[in-house]
Amino acid sequence: MELVIPSHDQPAEPRIVDGDEENIQCSPLLFKEDFLSDQYFGENQPASIVTEKVHFGEGMHRKAFRTTLREGNLPSFNPGHPCVLKVHNAIGYGTKNNEELVQKNYSLAVEECHVQNTAREYIKAYNSVAKSAESFGELPEIIPIYLVHRPSNNIPYATLEEELLGDFVKYSVKDGKEINLMRRDSEAGQKCCAFQHWVYTQTEGNLLVTDMQGVGMKLTDVGIATCKKGYKGFRGNCATSFIDQFKVLHLCNRYCELLGLTSLQPKPKPKPKPKTQPAPKKKTFGPVLSGKS
Repeated sequence: MELVIPSHDQPAEPRIVDGDEENIQCSPLLFKEDFLSDQYFGENQPASIVTEKVHFGEGMHRKAFRTTLREGNLPSFNPGHPCVLKVHNAIGYGTKNNEELVQKNYSLAVEECHVQNTAREYIKAYNSVAKSAESFGELPEIIPIYLVHRPSNNIPYATLEEELLGDFVKYSVKDGKEINLMRRDSEAGQKCCAFQHWVYTQTEGNLLVTDMQGVGMKLTDVGIATCKKGYKGFRGNCATSFIDQFKVLHLCNRYCELLGLTSLQPKPKPKPKPKTQPAPKKKTFGPVLSGKS
């Protein structure tokens, strides 16, 4: 099927998507007051999408396909909106029966929904604090993602999210190293760093949002690291060591200071003052007595 939607590079000019149309069910992840422990999927919302046949991005367990919403009305986007379908394929796990592969496919998609939407709740709380900080400016956003059921597909579960158009930048990497100049120098990068610092402080070092990336202030594909036992029943998808590395490597910026965050770096111990050596006493000699001849 061919579908005309706006071009990514030149929005004024339509482009033709040559892809397959399929009917899907989308489920939003919803939260109660304690968003770490009270998470549940809402009612399935019917929709149809047209997806390009060739993927444009690939991760360890998934492939990303450009798609567009043809029918359906989801809170984040209306029909015609460019989206990304991320298909979580567990075939790489080896020879397992189909039921096990479907279960793994489902678990991977659910995990991604839990991680990114939980990080979204944290950044919403962060933004409510940042609004009261003088001259903080534009607020970053982590976009929501939906759990997708594809009844007619042999890989039945995926996730769906808005496609971010523009220059995609990694503001942080999973191991916490601050090596990206765009992360260190740009406004968005500094606000991501300050957000990580804020979450680290709020959770007393037990949880960190990491692998932050996106276009401008809109972020996606984030990860969460927690302490080994999890944090308040929530477990992330990144190693605990990322928290330790962040603590060692994070350098505060002006947005950390605007939020009143305390530096994670230990204060250098003052060098002990060198002990002043007492001046040596001059030896005094008595009169020289001549010996008797």
